[in-house]
Amino acid sequence: MRTATVRDLRNHYTSLLSWISAGEEVIITQRGKAIARLVPEKPDAPEKVSWGSAPEVTRDRSGENMLSAQESLDLIHEAAGKW
Repeated sequence: MRTATVRDLRNHYTSLLSWISAGEEVIITQRGKAIARLVPEKPDAPEKVSWGSAPEVTRDRSGENMLSAQESLDLIHEAAGKW
């Protein structure tokens, strides 16, 4: 935990912000008495992803045309020279 004066807060706030972003608490003092405490925000918990319910997984592909192996190979050879 770091301590800074009101003057430090006014004149060197970027330093104080770097301390806070590094995870430190900063006590602000005025005439030797603590008047405020700056604490870093807690990061939000990452959201859980349910891949089983993703639209890409649950999409009905039964009506889509599937390329044969030869059609796939022809497509790959056709596009090979364009890159």
